Amino acid sequence: METPAAISPRQAEDILGELARTRRTTRRALGTPWFPPVVFGAVTMLSAPVVAVAGTGALMPIWIVACAGGMLAVARHYRRRAAARGVTGRGAPIWRVAVAMAAVGFVAGTGAGMLAGAQAGVLAPIVAIVAGYAVLGRMLRTLVLPLGVAASGGAALSGAAPWAVELTFGAGLVAVGAALRLSERSA
Repeated sequence: METPAAISPRQAEDILGELARTRRTTRRALGTPWFPPVVFGAVTMLSAPVVAVAGTGALMPIWIVACAGGMLAVARHYRRRAAARGVTGRGAPIWRVAVAMAAVGFVAGTGAGMLAGAQAGVLAPIVAIVAGYAVLGRMLRTLVLPLGVAASGGAALSGAAPWAVELTFGAGLVAVGAALRLSERSA
């Protein structure tokens, strides 16, 4: 059995340096996860007038359609971005977390709404979404996304009327997405 040819410390350093550069280039090509917060933030903001007029009971049908449509829009965005940049992200694990966020949000909102009223029914899904973004941030190795969403959630938890909570949290999500997009463009 032959032993591999020895490489010099300088060659090893060059190889490790090239590996680090390739990782940075790949991460840069992947970009930031700015699109989902913008899509779901916009839908959250658009649901505020409905909640103001029809009450929180109108949220379930809106969010069933919005989750399906939003996830399709996000999938299309990432497919196009992968085709343009030649690099894909983490795929299935991220989608499992997204689906879990939606499911837990529905269950939390419905349960909290039935047990503790409209305010709790609006706040419980926000807590689920903030927790989901914490998991996504860990998976994507970024603190910006979960910290921004947590700040938006904190602002929404102020005890305001349900429509104002929806508007505040939605605006916060859009702001987080916009900030991520701007950071991507400046990198």
